Amino acid sequence: MRQQDATLHPIDPLLRQLDEYCEHFDHSLHLLSLEFNQVSTALSALAAMLEQSKLDTLECEQVYCLLEPFAHRLRQTTMQMQELA
Repeated sequence: MRQQDATLHPIDPLLRQLDEYCEHFDHSLHLLSLEFNQVSTALSALAAMLEQSKLDTLECEQVYCLLEPFAHRLRQTTMQMQELA
């Protein structure tokens, strides 16, 4: 119907640009979702590992060494999300 109305043809470039933005946004959200899934899986595995009785004697520094990479990755992902906003 839009193609039959010549008065609407000037908006075609804007619609194409909007489509490109939507594709970029969808792709970025997909990548962020994958990142959060990986971090979530890793944190779940870490929590399960920490719950094991033989790991009751972990020192704070050891726990920090286990958790710091995940915190760093979450900070990076958060920054990526803020750039998209």
